[in-house]
Amino acid sequence: GCPPTAEALVYGILQLQKKIRRTGALWR
Repeated sequence: GCPPTAEALVYGILQLQKKIRRTGALWR
């Protein structure tokens, strides 16, 4: 497919961080 745009990358990173924070809260 086409390479993701900068906006898509930033959005994906933000979504990943949200997931990590959610799981991180469970692990603490």
